Amino acid sequence: MRIALVVHKFPPASLGGTEIYTLNLARALAARHTVAVLYRDDGDGKQDGVEREMRDGFQTWRVGRAFDPRRANPAMLFQDTFFNPDIETVFRRFLAEFKPDLIHFQHLMSLSYRLPALAAGIPALLTLHDYWFLCANSQLIWPDMQVCRGKAWGLNCARCATARAGGPVLRFARPLLAPVMQLRDGLIRNAALHVGRFISPSRFLRERYLAAGFSATHFEVLENGIDMSRFNVPWQPRPAQTPLRVTYLGSLAWQKGVHVLVEAARGISPQALHIRVIGNLQTFPDYVQRLRAIADPDVITFDGAIDNARVAEVLANTDILAVPSLWYENSPVVIQEAHAAGVPVIASRLGALTEKVRDGVDGVLVAPGDRMAWREALQELISQPERLAALRAAVPKPLSFSEHLARLQEIYLGDYHANAATP
Repeated sequence: MRIALVVHKFPPASLGGTEIYTLNLARALAARHTVAVLYRDDGDGKQDGVEREMRDGFQTWRVGRAFDPRRANPAMLFQDTFFNPDIETVFRRFLAEFKPDLIHFQHLMSLSYRLPALAAGIPALLTLHDYWFLCANSQLIWPDMQVCRGKAWGLNCARCATARAGGPVLRFARPLLAPVMQLRDGLIRNAALHVGRFISPSRFLRERYLAAGFSATHFEVLENGIDMSRFNVPWQPRPAQTPLRVTYLGSLAWQKGVHVLVEAARGISPQALHIRVIGNLQTFPDYVQRLRAIADPDVITFDGAIDNARVAEVLANTDILAVPSLWYENSPVVIQEAHAAGVPVIASRLGALTEKVRDGVDGVLVAPGDRMAWREALQELISQPERLAALRAAVPKPLSFSEHLARLQEIYLGDYHANAATP
């Protein structure tokens, strides 16, 4: 089978969860099928065009655009997130030359919402890694760090968009922008309906889409698998009378709630607690500066980004992984990685995190954004080492990537044969 994967970004330029998953999927599928990956990477933002490359047995089409976000106005930035006719032109060429039997869309942000319609007649799936098909910022969270409480006919979307864009003048344009936000949502939702099947890595995300009017008959709930062979590093027990080892591993963005964890640690003795914050320090430098300003340097260290190959090593020296997110996480790969390493998780009681962490069984759930509740939870883990041992003993084995791939290929074949049987 000739399988096309379409994604907004791709390694090595971008190393988010969606991108890593797509890379792993391409590698695995290439052992059995002919695979091509189309993605966007503007590089220096000065050159249009397509670069092709063979990587790990599959072909990549890197689409670049001469687009510099630093020089773009808010309207251009907004349009670039969902409508780019030049990328549509490349996609048509991609379809004509590669001739896929099936297309698996991973994300359309910064590509173009019309790509599924341009692929009409070809069996197509879409993995919903976040809420982009319902929400322009893809995370259903407002700039004031509150989860979205509804669109209010686009007014709340306009408020959110203008707050992110900045500038007091835009605030007065919100009533005019509301219909634009509604139009964007309508276009993207209708475009998604051209896809024959949706894959959701969590039940929570599926329910959010069903509430927005998507059909339940087109959904499959399938957790993202993980390569278990990477986690063969034995766990290193914490020596007696040493600090509790807590690790945060992920993006250093305010939506991830790292500041809540940092604030919660203030006042706890460095003899009792050590927190490693691991993530790229350059992506959101202002936020990182804020974190450093409020952190107790005797308790918290900022280690910067690490290569994905080192995750197992980090988790082997971790007592509990922290996921203090403020937004509706879907299915963080880092939780699966922790489970693969046998490490329990302390996470926000929010969104799909309540599916991934069983409170009091294999982890701890804490009120999102409540630094005092997080401090209390950390102190309980410090004072009750036997509780941590019980949590660790109950950590479940995550879905392996081979198990995930087997189920995904069943879906592929079912959709392919169903399409072939349609006159």
